[in-house]
Amino acid sequence: MGYIKLDKKAFFHNLDYFGKICTKDKLSIALKDNAYGHGTLQAASMCEEYGIRHVFVRDMNEARIIKEFNFETILVLYDIPKEYDDKVIVSINNLDHIDLVPKGSKCELKIDTGMNRNGVTPKDIEKALGKIKQNNLILNGVFTHFCCADEDNKITKIQENIFLEAVDKVKKYITYSFRIHCANSAGVHKVNMDRYDLARIGIGAYGYLDIEEDKYLKPVMSLHAKKIATKFIKQGEHVGYGSKAFIAQKDMNVSNYDIGYGDGFYRFSEQKKGFVSSGLPILGRVSMDSFSVESTDDSICVFRDVKELAKVQETITYTILTNMKNTIKREIE
Repeated sequence: MGYIKLDKKAFFHNLDYFGKICTKDKLSIALKDNAYGHGTLQAASMCEEYGIRHVFVRDMNEARIIKEFNFETILVLYDIPKEYDDKVIVSINNLDHIDLVPKGSKCELKIDTGMNRNGVTPKDIEKALGKIKQNNLILNGVFTHFCCADEDNKITKIQENIFLEAVDKVKKYITYSFRIHCANSAGVHKVNMDRYDLARIGIGAYGYLDIEEDKYLKPVMSLHAKKIATKFIKQGEHVGYGSKAFIAQKDMNVSNYDIGYGDGFYRFSEQKKGFVSSGLPILGRVSMDSFSVESTDDSICVFRDVKELAKVQETITYTILTNMKNTIKREIE
């Protein structure tokens, strides 16, 4: 069956890059959404080997998967445990969440600084802190999220200023120390990281950025497919679904490979032809379990870098990576 290779040297290279910007100890790596498609367990294993101390996940299911790894903190972004769990830190995304968090739990207060998605507004900080104290919760940190650190420096600076004012407000009510963080992969390039205790590195750890510094990173994931069958077809014959999707202009050897949209590899539109890593065009339509190219190789690399595929599909790198199904075997090399 098809499989995914994870380049550990590339992953460590990317972590080294971000470590030079904000120090290794401040790195918190995203393992959420199956580690951006790379595999939660596999990415956690590489993080542990590298010496990462902090990670963040989407929900409690992902937290349970990685609890046996040697991480100091696991921040859960969008879920609340049903009972106290000393292994996790719970994100507070709105005032009502506070009453749902088990007593004694560590929590981190998210401040909405203009993204208008999740988080407590600055005017509700005092109310939130009162509820946190009333419910015997421990404030482990305060954080925010930048909406366009990869696009607009002015808006990012406005958000940072709102956040720093919010942090000052929290410090008036909380006498013990707590961690402060705001920057994502692009954001570490836009703020002074000396002010902060943590950098939440997501897509950057896996080799991509939508800013100029992308050139310093190396993609970690490559997708490979194995041959199912080879057919010799004659000029004028078609391949796959749709008699007009591909018509051979010459006699050729065509092989079918075992990755399709059922595995998360997008089907291309008729107008925008797909291709594999070697540049070979995909012949006809990607089907649920396979695609075809002119080749007789026993296996083929579908992609090593998804940036070009993202352009063809008019999407973003995140979409292609996270779309890779859990059923595809992942191996670290």
